[in-house]
Parts: sequence; C-alpha cells; structure tokens
Amino acid sequence: MRTMQRLICGLLMTCGTLATAQTESPYVRVVDTDDGAVRLDVAVRTLVPINAAGPIVHLVGAIHIADAPFYTNVQSFLDVHDVVLYEGVGGGLESVEEPTGGDEAAALTTARRLVFLAMLSDVAAIETGQRPRSTEDLADTFGGAVRDLVSTASRDGWGRDVLFDADGFDAVSLGADAKVGGTGADSDIHGRALLDNPPVIVPDPAAAGLQRDLADALGLTFQLDGIDYSHPNWRNSDMNFAEIQEALGGPPATEARPGTGDGARQPRSGAGEPPEKAQAAEALFKTLSGESFLAKVSGFLLKTLGSSPQGRALVKIMLAETLTQAEALLGAQPGPLGDLMDVIIEDRNRTVIGDLRDIIRDEPGVKTVAIFYGAGHFGDLEARINDDLGYEYEGTLWIPAMTINLENAGLNAAQVGMYRTMMRRMLESQLKAVKKD
Repeated sequence: MRTMQRLICGLLMTCGTLATAQTESPYVRVVDTDDGAVRLDVAVRTLVPINAAGPIVHLVGAIHIADAPFYTNVQSFLDVHDVVLYEGVGGGLESVEEPTGGDEAAALTTARRLVFLAMLSDVAAIETGQRPRSTEDLADTFGGAVRDLVSTASRDGWGRDVLFDADGFDAVSLGADAKVGGTGADSDIHGRALLDNPPVIVPDPAAAGLQRDLADALGLTFQLDGIDYSHPNWRNSDMNFAEIQEALGGPPATEARPGTGDGARQPRSGAGEPPEKAQAAEALFKTLSGESFLAKVSGFLLKTLGSSPQGRALVKIMLAETLTQAEALLGAQPGPLGDLMDVIIEDRNRTVIGDLRDIIRDEPGVKTVAIFYGAGHFGDLEARINDDLGYEYEGTLWIPAMTINLENAGLNAAQVGMYRTMMRRMLESQLKAVKKD
C-alpha cells in the first residue's frame, strides 16, 4: 500500500495536481455525500483586480485523471472565457481555425454559452440542494464575477435572450430564425444535450504513459483524452523542455518559449544546481512515460488492483486522501526531490505571471482569463497574482472530479471509514518522519 501511495504522490507532483498542505484545502476537498458516496471536488477560484483595471481571473484546477463528466464540465467553464492559459511542458497543442462571423460563428458561441449554463445549473443543485428556476436565479446563486459570466451567457450568438427550461434544467436557443425547429443555422440548440453528449476526443498515442494506465485501471479518464485544447484563444503558458533543463542545472536554454511578449521568457532559478536534481526529475519523467522498470511494475500493480470494484474504489479513496497532504509531504523532502518542487511549482508559475502581466498591459479587450493548471500550483500562484498584479480573492465554485459509490463497489461506510483513518494516520506519520529527517 505504501508503494502505491508513493507512486500516486510522485505522479501528482510531476503533473502539478497536488493539494495544499492543509486538511481543509481551498483548492481540493473530499466530501462525504448524503447518499453514502465519497466525492473529490476541485476548485475554481475567482480573483478580481483591486483597482478594476485588468481582466477577471479564474484559477481552474486541473486533475489529470478523473471522472469523464469532470472534463466536460471544466471544458464548458473554460470555453466562455476570452483567454485560457494552460499548462503543458511539452508546448502548446495545435489550434483549429474557427468561424469569426455569420451564423456559423453565432451558433458556436451559442453552444458554448448554453452548455456552460447547463453545467452551472448542475453545480448549483449540488451546492444548494435545489435547481435554479431562471438565469437570474442561477446568477444570484453564485454572484460576483460568475454572475457576470452567467449574464453574458444568457444571450445567444444572435443577441437574443436564451430560454431557461427550469423543469428540464436546460438552456435553449431557437437558432438564427428565432423559431422552434428548423435545420442548419435555424436549428434549436440545447445546452443539456450538448453537456450530456460531449464531442469525442481522439486520444493522442504520444501521450500514453502511466497516467493513462492509471486512469484505465480505475475506470477514469485521462485529462488529454477529455479536454479539447484546440481553440484559438487557448494559450500554452509553461516552461519548455530547454528551460526545465536549465532550471535543473543544465545548459542555458537557447530558445525562448513562444508566448505573448515580455513574459514569454523569465529568468529561471537553479542554473548551476547540482546534477542530482536533474537526475531526480529524469527518474520521475521516465516513470510517467512508462520507460522505467518502476513504471512497468507499477502498471502491473495498477491492473491487478483495478480488476475488482473494491480495489478500484480503495485506490480512488487513497488518491483523494493523498491529495489533501501530497504537497506538504513531497515539499518537505530533503535534497534533490525537494529542490525539484521549486521548478515544478514556482518556476513554472513565474511563466504564468509573465503571460498574465502581458495580457493586462497589452490586451485591454480581454475581460476574462482562465488559468487551467494543476491545483497544487494555486497557493503560490494566487499569492503572486494578488501581491504582484494587484488582485484579491472573491469566491470559489466547486466542480465534482471523482465520485466513489461505496455501495456499487461492495463496500460499507464502516470499512471505508477505517481505511480512510488508516490512510490519514499513515500520511501524518510520513510527514512527521520527513520533517524530522
């Protein structure tokens, strides 16, 4: 069990999906539901400029393996923003050209707004226990900057108010002709249908590795198989491989990362560091890519555990509980592994701050920015945005990422309660041991 726990910690650290050190994390939470399930939620944090100059910023937490609906819901939230900054050390994914005018563009804008409203209706029902009866009711449920997103999304691409079907929890546009029915651009558009039947994303074979193996073994979805990064307003905001190597003590990067101005290339810490840090990173990256012996053994172990409903459920619970302490545990590691955290979290966050600063300075027409990054980045990143760029926290919206149905898995609450208590004690014991060392 401890081997599996360490494996999960390593996976999450390398991918940036760690939680904060507190049990009550502002970025990831574990919830015991009324129907006896255990649910992992990931936060969307709203930051607003103190002096009203600059875009609204939403920190949208990423977790690299989750239930498929999580990615559909996150996609619907991201797609109503003017700009999305996302993580990806390997660089940005190729964008696809989209229509910029006419009925085709209006229909695309409408679809994204309606699926966002349908998703938010589901989140409101989870948080409040009741469905909103109108778009105004939906806006009032969240308030603040999310209210503004709802207000914008409540008009379709042709400038007409959308219809809110409270009984069907749906948002509807009647298309270009504003009449029921029709074909082509005149077709009615239903947000609920789009949310329940998202487009299929063709998996990238090059992205195969331990993360996808873990997702498959647990009956979950790998992030790159669940999120469409191809939109023109999505921008990669991360260090490239050359910059990572430089920060880990390798030779200076000879090429700047393609970006949005001065923030595209920031000074990196760590040049000249001992090679042990680079060796620690290489070992983790090989594990993720499936190249190492540890990855092969871990893959066999994952498939074995994933062969039964009980095994899958217990590993999911381990994953959820580990998220509440993983950053503290790994951040306290001495030597190269601890130093590696500086690059994985802080150095990469500097790139995001540079890109966001460029947007604030050079793109006054951008009113909303979503930062789609591993939740483990957000403690440091939120502090930098607030302190360096003049923002403050406004509110949190929680999106369910993983639900473990204990009854379906053949487990009872008492069994799982004992298992979770054991997990927490093990985590606390390891954290104390690391701090002592």
